[in-house]
Amino acid sequence: MLGLQVTVPDFPGIGNGTPVAIAFLIHILIAEFSLGAITLAVAAEWLHVRTGDDRAARYARSLANAYYLLFSLGATFAVLAVVLLTGLWGNEFGQLVNKFLPLVALAFLLFFVLTPLLVWYRNTFNSMNPRGHAALGTAVFALQTLFMMLIVGIDAYLINPVHAGLTEPAFNPVYWPLIIHRLIGNVSWTALFCAAYAAVRLRGGRGDPPERAFQSWAARVNLRIGLLTGVLMPVVGFLLVEVIKQSEPGYFGNLLSGGTAGFMVAQECLVGAMFIGGNIALTSEDGGPREWSTLGWAAIIVSVTGMTVAALPSAVLGGDLNALRYWGLGAATVLTAVHTLSRLRGRRQRQDDSLRVTGAVSRMGRNAVVTVGTVAVVTSLLMGYIKEHARGDYAVYGELRQVDAHQPYQPTQSLYP
Repeated sequence: MLGLQVTVPDFPGIGNGTPVAIAFLIHILIAEFSLGAITLAVAAEWLHVRTGDDRAARYARSLANAYYLLFSLGATFAVLAVVLLTGLWGNEFGQLVNKFLPLVALAFLLFFVLTPLLVWYRNTFNSMNPRGHAALGTAVFALQTLFMMLIVGIDAYLINPVHAGLTEPAFNPVYWPLIIHRLIGNVSWTALFCAAYAAVRLRGGRGDPPERAFQSWAARVNLRIGLLTGVLMPVVGFLLVEVIKQSEPGYFGNLLSGGTAGFMVAQECLVGAMFIGGNIALTSEDGGPREWSTLGWAAIIVSVTGMTVAALPSAVLGGDLNALRYWGLGAATVLTAVHTLSRLRGRRQRQDDSLRVTGAVSRMGRNAVVTVGTVAVVTSLLMGYIKEHARGDYAVYGELRQVDAHQPYQPTQSLYP
Protein backbone atom coordinates (compact mmCIF):
# COMPACT_ATOMS: atom_id res chain seq x y z
CA MET A 1 0.00 0.00 0.00
CA LEU A 2 3.00 2.34 0.39
CA GLY A 3 3.24 2.95 -3.34
CA LEU A 4 -0.35 4.19 -3.45
CA GLN A 5 0.53 7.12 -1.19
CA VAL A 6 3.06 8.59 -3.64
CA THR A 7 1.88 11.89 -5.15
CA VAL A 8 0.75 11.51 -8.76
CA PRO A 9 3.32 13.25 -11.00
CA ASP A 10 2.56 15.87 -13.63
CA PHE A 11 4.10 15.57 -17.08
CA PRO A 12 6.29 18.66 -17.59
CA GLY A 13 5.60 21.20 -20.29
CA ILE A 14 2.77 19.65 -22.31
CA GLY A 15 0.45 18.48 -19.54
CA ASN A 16 -0.84 15.05 -18.60
CA GLY A 17 -3.27 14.42 -21.45
CA THR A 18 -1.05 15.10 -24.46
CA PRO A 19 1.61 12.36 -23.98
CA VAL A 20 -1.06 9.70 -23.38
CA ALA A 21 -3.05 10.93 -26.38
CA ILE A 22 -0.01 10.87 -28.67
CA ALA A 23 1.03 7.37 -27.59
CA PHE A 24 -2.49 6.01 -27.96
CA LEU A 25 -3.08 7.68 -31.34
CA ILE A 26 0.13 6.20 -32.76
CA HIS A 27 -0.73 2.81 -31.29
CA ILE A 28 -4.30 2.94 -32.63
CA LEU A 29 -3.11 4.00 -36.09
CA ILE A 30 -0.70 1.06 -36.24
CA ALA A 31 -3.26 -1.35 -34.76
CA GLU A 32 -5.98 -0.29 -37.20
CA PHE A 33 -3.64 -0.67 -40.16
CA SER A 34 -2.51 -4.06 -38.84
CA LEU A 35 -6.05 -5.37 -38.56
CA GLY A 36 -6.96 -3.94 -41.95
CA ALA A 37 -3.83 -5.47 -43.49
CA ILE A 38 -4.41 -8.98 -42.11
CA THR A 39 -8.07 -8.81 -43.19
CA LEU A 40 -7.11 -7.92 -46.75
CA ALA A 41 -4.24 -10.44 -46.77
CA VAL A 42 -6.48 -13.34 -45.76
CA ALA A 43 -9.16 -12.34 -48.29
CA ALA A 44 -6.51 -12.20 -51.03
CA GLU A 45 -5.12 -15.59 -50.02
CA TRP A 46 -8.53 -17.23 -50.32
CA LEU A 47 -8.93 -15.52 -53.71
CA HIS A 48 -5.63 -17.07 -54.76
CA VAL A 49 -6.80 -20.49 -53.54
CA ARG A 50 -10.00 -20.16 -55.57
CA THR A 51 -8.63 -18.60 -58.77
CA GLY A 52 -4.88 -19.26 -58.75
CA ASP A 53 -4.21 -15.56 -59.42
CA ASP A 54 -0.54 -14.95 -58.63
CA ARG A 55 -1.20 -11.24 -58.13
CA ALA A 56 -3.51 -12.05 -55.22
CA ALA A 57 -0.82 -14.28 -53.70
CA ARG A 58 1.80 -11.52 -53.92
CA TYR A 59 -0.68 -8.98 -52.55
CA ALA A 60 -1.44 -11.25 -49.57
CA ARG A 61 2.22 -11.84 -48.84
CA SER A 62 3.08 -8.14 -48.98
CA LEU A 63 0.31 -7.19 -46.55
CA ALA A 64 1.08 -10.08 -44.21
CA ASN A 65 4.71 -9.00 -44.14
CA ALA A 66 3.70 -5.40 -43.34
CA TYR A 67 1.48 -6.67 -40.52
CA TYR A 68 4.31 -8.81 -39.18
CA LEU A 69 6.82 -5.93 -39.21
CA LEU A 70 4.42 -3.50 -37.50
CA PHE A 71 3.18 -5.99 -34.90
CA SER A 72 5.86 -5.31 -32.30
CA LEU A 73 5.88 -1.55 -32.99
CA GLY A 74 2.17 -1.32 -32.22
CA ALA A 75 2.66 -3.32 -29.04
CA THR A 76 5.54 -1.04 -28.01
CA PHE A 77 3.38 2.08 -28.23
CA ALA A 78 0.58 0.26 -26.41
CA VAL A 79 2.91 -0.47 -23.50
CA LEU A 80 4.16 3.13 -23.53
CA ALA A 81 0.58 4.42 -23.44
CA VAL A 82 -0.36 2.09 -20.57
CA VAL A 83 2.74 3.11 -18.58
CA LEU A 84 1.85 6.79 -19.03
CA LEU A 85 -1.78 6.09 -18.15
CA THR A 86 -0.77 4.18 -15.02
CA GLY A 87 1.56 6.92 -13.81
CA LEU A 88 -0.45 10.00 -14.74
CA TRP A 89 -4.03 8.76 -14.48
CA GLY A 90 -3.72 6.12 -11.79
CA ASN A 91 -7.28 6.38 -10.48
CA GLU A 92 -8.81 5.95 -13.94
CA PHE A 93 -6.48 3.07 -14.79
CA GLY A 94 -7.12 1.30 -11.49
CA GLN A 95 -10.90 1.60 -11.77
CA LEU A 96 -11.07 0.45 -15.39
CA VAL A 97 -8.74 -2.51 -14.93
CA ASN A 98 -10.63 -3.77 -11.90
CA LYS A 99 -13.99 -3.41 -13.64
CA PHE A 100 -12.71 -5.17 -16.76
CA LEU A 101 -10.12 -7.50 -15.20
CA PRO A 102 -11.36 -10.75 -16.86
CA LEU A 103 -11.61 -8.98 -20.22
CA VAL A 104 -8.13 -7.43 -19.95
CA ALA A 105 -6.64 -10.76 -18.86
CA LEU A 106 -8.20 -12.64 -21.79
CA ALA A 107 -7.23 -9.92 -24.28
CA PHE A 108 -3.55 -10.06 -23.40
CA LEU A 109 -3.46 -13.83 -22.99
CA LEU A 110 -4.47 -14.02 -26.65
CA PHE A 111 -1.00 -12.80 -27.61
CA PHE A 112 0.57 -16.00 -26.26
CA VAL A 113 -1.30 -17.78 -29.05
CA LEU A 114 -1.39 -15.02 -31.66
CA THR A 115 2.34 -14.25 -31.68
CA PRO A 116 3.66 -17.75 -32.52
CA LEU A 117 0.86 -18.24 -35.06
CA LEU A 118 1.85 -14.98 -36.75
CA VAL A 119 5.52 -16.03 -36.95
CA TRP A 120 4.47 -19.40 -38.36
CA TYR A 121 2.12 -17.73 -40.85
CA ARG A 122 4.63 -15.19 -42.11
CA ASN A 123 7.44 -17.69 -42.63
CA THR A 124 5.51 -20.49 -44.36
CA PHE A 125 4.19 -18.83 -47.53
CA ASN A 126 6.40 -21.05 -49.67
CA SER A 127 6.39 -24.25 -47.62
CA MET A 128 2.67 -24.77 -46.82
CA ASN A 129 -0.02 -25.64 -49.31
CA PRO A 130 -2.13 -22.58 -50.23
CA ARG A 131 -5.36 -23.78 -48.62
CA GLY A 132 -3.69 -24.69 -45.32
CA HIS A 133 -1.79 -21.42 -45.26
CA ALA A 134 -4.97 -19.45 -45.90
CA ALA A 135 -6.62 -21.30 -43.01
CA LEU A 136 -3.67 -20.40 -40.76
CA GLY A 137 -4.01 -16.76 -41.80
CA THR A 138 -7.70 -16.90 -40.98
CA ALA A 139 -6.84 -18.04 -37.45
CA VAL A 140 -4.43 -15.11 -37.06
CA PHE A 141 -7.10 -12.74 -38.35
CA ALA A 142 -9.72 -14.18 -35.97
CA LEU A 143 -7.49 -13.78 -32.91
CA GLN A 144 -6.50 -10.22 -33.84
CA THR A 145 -10.16 -9.33 -34.42
CA LEU A 146 -11.18 -10.90 -31.11
CA PHE A 147 -8.57 -8.81 -29.31
CA MET A 148 -9.97 -5.66 -30.85
CA MET A 149 -13.54 -6.63 -30.01
CA LEU A 150 -12.55 -7.09 -26.37
CA ILE A 151 -10.74 -3.75 -26.15
CA VAL A 152 -13.62 -1.88 -27.79
CA GLY A 153 -15.73 -3.01 -24.83
CA ILE A 154 -13.67 -0.64 -22.67
CA ASP A 155 -13.90 2.05 -25.34
CA ALA A 156 -17.69 1.82 -25.35
CA TYR A 157 -17.72 2.08 -21.55
CA LEU A 158 -15.80 5.37 -21.70
CA ILE A 159 -18.68 6.81 -23.75
CA ASN A 160 -21.59 5.10 -21.99
CA PRO A 161 -20.46 3.65 -18.61
CA VAL A 162 -22.74 0.63 -18.32
CA HIS A 163 -22.17 -3.14 -18.47
CA ALA A 164 -18.55 -3.59 -17.37
CA GLY A 165 -16.99 -7.06 -17.30
CA LEU A 166 -16.01 -9.84 -19.68
CA THR A 167 -19.16 -10.40 -21.74
CA GLU A 168 -21.34 -7.57 -20.41
CA PRO A 169 -20.00 -4.94 -22.89
CA ALA A 170 -21.97 -6.72 -25.62
CA PHE A 171 -25.11 -5.34 -23.93
CA ASN A 172 -23.85 -1.75 -24.03
CA PRO A 173 -25.99 -0.03 -26.72
CA VAL A 174 -22.92 1.80 -28.04
CA TYR A 175 -20.79 -1.33 -28.42
CA TRP A 176 -22.08 -2.95 -31.62
CA PRO A 177 -22.28 0.14 -33.87
CA LEU A 178 -18.87 1.21 -32.52
CA ILE A 179 -17.16 -2.12 -33.29
CA ILE A 180 -18.79 -2.42 -36.72
CA HIS A 181 -17.78 1.15 -37.58
CA ARG A 182 -14.21 0.45 -36.52
CA LEU A 183 -13.88 -2.88 -38.32
CA ILE A 184 -15.17 -1.39 -41.56
CA GLY A 185 -13.00 1.70 -41.13
CA ASN A 186 -9.87 -0.38 -40.61
CA VAL A 187 -10.31 -2.05 -43.99
CA SER A 188 -11.35 1.15 -45.76
CA TRP A 189 -8.47 3.43 -44.85
CA THR A 190 -5.89 0.64 -45.04
CA ALA A 191 -7.00 -0.23 -48.58
CA LEU A 192 -6.99 3.43 -49.63
CA PHE A 193 -3.55 3.93 -48.10
CA CYS A 194 -2.27 0.88 -50.01
CA ALA A 195 -3.83 2.26 -53.21
CA ALA A 196 -1.95 5.52 -52.63
CA TYR A 197 1.28 3.61 -52.05
CA ALA A 198 0.84 1.73 -55.32
CA ALA A 199 0.10 5.00 -57.14
CA VAL A 200 3.29 6.54 -55.74
CA ARG A 201 5.23 3.52 -56.99
CA LEU A 202 3.73 4.14 -60.43
CA ARG A 203 4.33 7.88 -60.39
CA GLY A 204 8.03 7.58 -61.13
CA GLY A 205 7.33 5.58 -64.26
CA ARG A 206 10.17 3.19 -63.47
CA GLY A 207 10.21 -0.56 -63.23
CA ASP A 208 9.69 -3.34 -65.72
CA PRO A 209 6.24 -3.88 -67.29
CA PRO A 210 5.26 -6.80 -64.99
CA GLU A 211 6.00 -4.72 -61.89
CA ARG A 212 4.07 -1.76 -63.25
CA ALA A 213 1.18 -4.03 -64.15
CA PHE A 214 1.05 -5.40 -60.59
CA GLN A 215 1.15 -1.94 -59.00
CA SER A 216 -1.55 -0.79 -61.40
CA TRP A 217 -3.71 -3.77 -60.44
CA ALA A 218 -3.06 -3.21 -56.73
CA ALA A 219 -4.01 0.47 -56.99
CA ARG A 220 -7.29 -0.33 -58.75
CA VAL A 221 -8.25 -3.18 -56.41
CA ASN A 222 -7.42 -1.25 -53.24
CA LEU A 223 -9.25 1.84 -54.46
CA ARG A 224 -12.43 -0.16 -55.05
CA ILE A 225 -12.20 -1.98 -51.72
CA GLY A 226 -11.52 1.27 -49.87
CA LEU A 227 -14.41 3.12 -51.47
CA LEU A 228 -16.95 0.31 -51.12
CA THR A 229 -16.18 -0.02 -47.43
CA GLY A 230 -15.85 3.75 -47.08
CA VAL A 231 -19.42 4.41 -48.25
CA LEU A 232 -20.63 2.21 -45.39
CA MET A 233 -18.95 4.45 -42.82
CA PRO A 234 -21.50 7.31 -42.92
CA VAL A 235 -24.35 4.80 -42.60
CA VAL A 236 -22.89 3.03 -39.57
CA GLY A 237 -21.67 6.36 -38.19
CA PHE A 238 -25.21 7.76 -38.36
CA LEU A 239 -26.52 4.71 -36.46
CA LEU A 240 -23.75 5.11 -33.87
CA VAL A 241 -24.59 8.77 -33.29
CA GLU A 242 -28.30 7.94 -32.99
CA VAL A 243 -27.56 5.26 -30.39
CA ILE A 244 -25.39 7.71 -28.44
CA LYS A 245 -28.19 10.28 -28.67
CA GLN A 246 -30.60 7.85 -27.01
CA SER A 247 -28.26 6.32 -24.44
CA GLU A 248 -25.97 9.26 -23.52
CA PRO A 249 -27.61 12.60 -24.50
CA GLY A 250 -24.90 14.68 -22.82
CA TYR A 251 -22.14 13.10 -24.88
CA PHE A 252 -24.28 13.55 -28.00
CA GLY A 253 -24.67 17.23 -27.17
CA ASN A 254 -20.90 17.59 -26.86
CA LEU A 255 -20.45 16.08 -30.32
CA LEU A 256 -22.59 18.73 -31.95
CA SER A 257 -21.68 21.80 -29.92
CA GLY A 258 -18.64 23.74 -28.82
CA GLY A 259 -15.19 22.88 -30.10
CA THR A 260 -16.14 19.35 -31.10
CA ALA A 261 -18.72 20.65 -33.59
CA GLY A 262 -15.93 22.28 -35.59
CA PHE A 263 -14.11 18.95 -35.77
CA MET A 264 -17.31 17.27 -36.96
CA VAL A 265 -17.51 19.78 -39.82
CA ALA A 266 -13.85 19.08 -40.61
CA GLN A 267 -14.62 15.36 -40.66
CA GLU A 268 -17.45 15.93 -43.15
CA CYS A 269 -15.03 17.86 -45.35
CA LEU A 270 -12.50 15.03 -45.23
CA VAL A 271 -15.13 12.40 -46.08
CA GLY A 272 -16.23 14.64 -48.94
CA ALA A 273 -12.65 14.88 -50.21
CA MET A 274 -12.40 11.09 -50.05
CA PHE A 275 -15.60 10.61 -52.09
CA ILE A 276 -14.75 13.31 -54.63
CA GLY A 277 -11.16 12.13 -55.06
CA GLY A 278 -12.26 8.51 -55.28
CA ASN A 279 -14.76 9.28 -58.05
CA ILE A 280 -12.15 11.30 -59.94
CA ALA A 281 -9.65 8.44 -59.63
CA LEU A 282 -12.17 5.89 -60.91
CA THR A 283 -13.27 8.08 -63.82
CA SER A 284 -9.69 8.92 -64.78
CA GLU A 285 -9.07 5.26 -65.59
CA ASP A 286 -10.86 6.02 -68.88
CA GLY A 287 -8.41 8.81 -69.73
CA GLY A 288 -8.80 12.58 -69.68
CA PRO A 289 -11.97 14.52 -68.79
CA ARG A 290 -13.23 14.34 -72.39
CA GLU A 291 -13.35 10.56 -72.09
CA TRP A 292 -15.13 10.44 -68.74
CA SER A 293 -18.44 8.61 -68.61
CA THR A 294 -21.78 10.23 -67.79
CA LEU A 295 -21.99 8.22 -64.56
CA GLY A 296 -18.50 9.34 -63.61
CA TRP A 297 -19.35 13.00 -64.13
CA ALA A 298 -22.61 12.57 -62.22
CA ALA A 299 -20.83 10.92 -59.27
CA ILE A 300 -18.25 13.72 -59.11
CA ILE A 301 -20.82 16.53 -59.35
CA VAL A 302 -23.19 14.96 -56.81
CA SER A 303 -20.29 14.26 -54.43
CA VAL A 304 -19.11 17.87 -54.62
CA THR A 305 -22.61 19.30 -54.19
CA GLY A 306 -23.86 16.80 -51.63
CA MET A 307 -20.83 16.90 -49.36
CA THR A 308 -20.70 20.70 -49.54
CA VAL A 309 -24.28 20.80 -48.24
CA ALA A 310 -23.50 18.12 -45.63
CA ALA A 311 -20.52 20.08 -44.30
CA LEU A 312 -22.33 23.40 -43.89
CA PRO A 313 -22.39 24.47 -40.22
CA SER A 314 -25.70 24.83 -38.37
CA ALA A 315 -25.34 28.62 -38.47
CA VAL A 316 -25.83 28.38 -42.25
CA LEU A 317 -28.03 25.31 -42.48
CA GLY A 318 -30.04 25.03 -39.29
CA GLY A 319 -33.62 24.56 -38.16
CA ASP A 320 -35.97 23.07 -40.74
CA LEU A 321 -33.20 23.00 -43.36
CA ASN A 322 -31.05 20.62 -41.31
CA ALA A 323 -32.54 17.62 -43.13
CA LEU A 324 -30.84 18.81 -46.33
CA ARG A 325 -27.55 17.91 -44.71
CA TYR A 326 -28.52 14.23 -44.60
CA TRP A 327 -29.92 14.31 -48.12
CA GLY A 328 -26.63 15.72 -49.37
CA LEU A 329 -24.56 13.13 -47.53
CA GLY A 330 -26.91 10.35 -48.65
CA ALA A 331 -26.80 11.38 -52.30
CA ALA A 332 -23.00 11.57 -52.33
CA THR A 333 -22.74 8.19 -50.60
CA VAL A 334 -25.20 6.44 -52.94
CA LEU A 335 -23.71 7.84 -56.17
CA THR A 336 -20.18 6.96 -55.03
CA ALA A 337 -21.32 3.42 -54.22
CA VAL A 338 -23.10 3.02 -57.57
CA HIS A 339 -20.12 4.39 -59.48
CA THR A 340 -17.69 2.09 -57.66
CA LEU A 341 -19.91 -0.97 -58.17
CA SER A 342 -20.15 -0.19 -61.89
CA ARG A 343 -16.35 -0.30 -62.03
CA LEU A 344 -15.91 -3.68 -60.34
CA ARG A 345 -15.84 -5.56 -63.60
CA GLY A 346 -15.24 -2.76 -66.08
CA ARG A 347 -14.08 -3.40 -69.56
CA ARG A 348 -11.77 -6.24 -70.36
CA GLN A 349 -8.20 -5.26 -69.54
CA ARG A 350 -5.71 -5.07 -72.38
CA GLN A 351 -2.21 -6.48 -72.27
CA ASP A 352 -0.77 -2.93 -72.17
CA ASP A 353 -3.03 -2.05 -69.23
CA SER A 354 -0.14 -0.86 -67.08
CA LEU A 355 0.88 1.66 -69.75
CA ARG A 356 -2.69 2.95 -70.05
CA VAL A 357 -3.03 3.41 -66.32
CA THR A 358 0.36 5.04 -65.83
CA GLY A 359 0.30 7.22 -68.93
CA ALA A 360 0.11 11.00 -68.93
CA VAL A 361 -3.68 10.98 -69.33
CA SER A 362 -3.97 9.32 -65.92
CA ARG A 363 -1.75 11.73 -63.99
CA MET A 364 -4.86 13.32 -62.50
CA GLY A 365 -6.13 9.90 -61.47
CA ARG A 366 -2.86 8.94 -59.80
CA ASN A 367 -2.75 12.22 -57.91
CA ALA A 368 -6.36 11.68 -56.85
CA VAL A 369 -5.53 8.22 -55.48
CA VAL A 370 -2.61 9.59 -53.46
CA THR A 371 -4.83 12.37 -52.10
CA VAL A 372 -7.60 9.94 -51.16
CA GLY A 373 -5.16 7.66 -49.32
CA THR A 374 -3.70 10.58 -47.38
CA VAL A 375 -7.14 11.96 -46.50
CA ALA A 376 -8.29 8.52 -45.34
CA VAL A 377 -5.45 8.31 -42.80
CA VAL A 378 -6.14 11.82 -41.51
CA THR A 379 -9.87 11.05 -41.25
CA SER A 380 -9.17 7.96 -39.17
CA LEU A 381 -7.02 9.95 -36.74
CA LEU A 382 -9.58 12.76 -36.52
CA MET A 383 -12.39 10.32 -35.74
CA GLY A 384 -10.43 9.00 -32.79
CA TYR A 385 -9.68 12.52 -31.58
CA ILE A 386 -13.35 13.57 -31.84
CA LYS A 387 -14.43 10.58 -29.78
CA GLU A 388 -12.05 11.56 -26.99
CA HIS A 389 -12.67 15.30 -27.23
CA ALA A 390 -16.45 14.89 -26.88
CA ARG A 391 -16.02 13.53 -23.33
CA GLY A 392 -15.16 17.08 -22.25
CA ASP A 393 -13.75 17.16 -18.72
CA TYR A 394 -14.69 13.53 -18.11
CA ALA A 395 -12.25 10.62 -18.28
CA VAL A 396 -15.21 8.21 -18.15
CA TYR A 397 -18.22 10.16 -19.38
CA GLY A 398 -20.70 10.96 -16.63
CA GLU A 399 -18.83 8.87 -14.07
CA LEU A 400 -15.23 10.01 -13.53
CA ARG A 401 -13.94 13.52 -14.14
CA GLN A 402 -10.39 14.09 -15.31
CA VAL A 403 -9.46 15.93 -12.13
CA ASP A 404 -10.44 12.82 -10.14
CA ALA A 405 -8.88 10.44 -12.67
CA HIS A 406 -5.54 12.19 -12.09
CA GLN A 407 -5.36 10.94 -8.50
CA PRO A 408 -3.89 7.86 -6.78
CA TYR A 409 -6.11 4.80 -7.04
CA GLN A 410 -7.54 3.79 -3.68
CA PRO A 411 -8.67 0.14 -3.86
CA THR A 412 -11.64 -0.97 -1.82
CA GLN A 413 -11.27 -3.39 1.07
CA SER A 414 -12.95 -6.08 -1.01
CA LEU A 415 -10.03 -5.96 -3.44
CA TYR A 416 -7.21 -5.73 -0.91
CA PRO A 417 -8.45 -6.89 2.52
